[in-house]
Amino acid sequence: MKIVVTGGAGFIGSRLAVALIGDGHQVVVVDDLSTGCRGSVPAGARFMLMNASDPEMSAFLAAERPKIVYHLAAQADLGRSLLDPSADVTTNVIGTLRVLEGCRRSSAKFILASTAAVFGNAKRFLLSEDTPESPVTPYGLSKRSAERYTVWFWRIYGVPYTILRFANVYGPGQKSTGEGSAVAVFLERMARGLPLIIHGDGSQIRDFVHVDDVVRACVLAAGKGSGETIHIGSGDSRSIAEVAEELARLHAGSLEIRYGDSRPADAARSVFVNDKAALILGWTPHIRFEDGLRSAYDDAFSLDKGADRAQP
Repeated sequence: MKIVVTGGAGFIGSRLAVALIGDGHQVVVVDDLSTGCRGSVPAGARFMLMNASDPEMSAFLAAERPKIVYHLAAQADLGRSLLDPSADVTTNVIGTLRVLEGCRRSSAKFILASTAAVFGNAKRFLLSEDTPESPVTPYGLSKRSAERYTVWFWRIYGVPYTILRFANVYGPGQKSTGEGSAVAVFLERMARGLPLIIHGDGSQIRDFVHVDDVVRACVLAAGKGSGETIHIGSGDSRSIAEVAEELARLHAGSLEIRYGDSRPADAARSVFVNDKAALILGWTPHIRFEDGLRSAYDDAFSLDKGADRAQP
């Protein structure tokens, strides 16, 4: 089966491409390499250099006629989002519309990677799919718009879809830029011998889900979950301070932890309820946070990091 992965040179997309090729699919990776790495595109995948918002995107997908399109390409850098909201609209909204139109023309199923950012500072501690959305950043607004357009294309044109909302994805090889979790930011600073900076008092609660569990959910969504929005998270809560303290325990050298000013765009708490993923996809997270954090730490401090980074 032919499958297109937009953002397939990135952290999640490259690993998804590997899994799909391993299952015997024909994979086409589309990426503009603004944050992805050409070396992360797996052998066996065909590569197309293109931004999702390019006017040619719809025609490209129509000509390729894939059965599935995973749309992971996004502008996810919170700092850029706040300074230049139009960049979010271009990539996350217009880009999504271009890909949706390509799916309409090629009769492909559309699988959208969305985010917990659509909830903003939700009043509920546990976030289910029916929790009211209240984004507080341009990034969250743009991803909510992408979700709404996805449902609209299904209602008007019959484009089959599954929306997967990811919690805080982390794992080996993740960059600190974009929607990088606190794990990636902390590990990069540790590797540079810099102190860890915690914004606020560190009590912010997050749901950290390992990238390998996320990829498994994506693969399952190819044949399940049509017309559904589904949360993909660990269902476990960790404070930012706890993550820093766990990394300090793993680290052989000394590690300084500093506390700075809080950021108004930071949600106080965000933990996903996974019941729907278990019921519809047959998916539950397999990787414990302690084990996943160790894998990310070992990767960041590997003596052969250069070789590791060349592979997804």
